[in-house]
Amino acid sequence: MIENLIRKTNTPEFYQDSDLKLESYNYKTSANTLELFFSINQISYDIPIEYEEWKITCLKTEQFEGFFWDLLLPYVKIKILDSHPLLLKYHESQLECLVKGKPKNLNLFVGDISNGLEKKTGNWIKVNEVFWNNEENFKLYPKRHIRIPKSLKSLFAEVCKEHDLEFDVTNELIGEDKGYCDKPKAKILIFGNEDVSDNDFSLNQPFIIAEEFIAERVK
Repeated sequence: MIENLIRKTNTPEFYQDSDLKLESYNYKTSANTLELFFSINQISYDIPIEYEEWKITCLKTEQFEGFFWDLLLPYVKIKILDSHPLLLKYHESQLECLVKGKPKNLNLFVGDISNGLEKKTGNWIKVNEVFWNNEENFKLYPKRHIRIPKSLKSLFAEVCKEHDLEFDVTNELIGEDKGYCDKPKAKILIFGNEDVSDNDFSLNQPFIIAEEFIAERVK
């Protein structure tokens, strides 16, 4: 049934004539299960649209964000993706790295990392997820331990070299050694609209990362 809902929300007619509204959601922490309830309403005055209610159940949920408003426009086109920047930490091995030294221009260094992350991950991964409390910590500690997905190694190595910082990979975490990030079956269900922004670039589209998505029409 999830395929039926995905097809429906991606038709030109749906975007022109219907409205997808989030009615409520419930997260069961003990089971890592997220349940979301949506309604499909008519916004066209010309074409009658049947009112519908849907429930999406997300099993083994790892993360969900962006569900702050009931009306999801313009992000109503649902897709399930097996490849996405937010899935890097679940799908790739992780590198534990040591950054040594203090950049002469901290703002420029952070800006270069931020720009690189925007190019490589579409701004889905932000610099403050890697370097916490940058200015204070760089003043106090000349050594910084960070953890990054393997595919981002060249970005950090190149920027550190440009700013005369040492960058060394101290360990590679694979499989179960990644702990909670060892989720090779994780997928992302994104409420997007590629006419507004590609799903690989973040403009605050709502999303859920889980291993399985089930949808059922309840009305």
